[in-house]
Amino acid sequence: MAQARAYDDLSTTQLGDMLKQAQTAQLSHPVPVLLARESDRWASSKDKDE
Repeated sequence: MAQARAYDDLSTTQLGDMLKQAQTAQLSHPVPVLLARESDRWASSKDKDE
């Protein structure tokens, strides 16, 4: 999860945001660290219980 936080922190600057976009623009699937982050968010949310 530390990797996901570090990845998200890149968006705090314009250069970091551009780097993220360039890195992921040609991918057909999300970066694995983002999948882990979203899974963690879902697991700790109340939406999964409904």
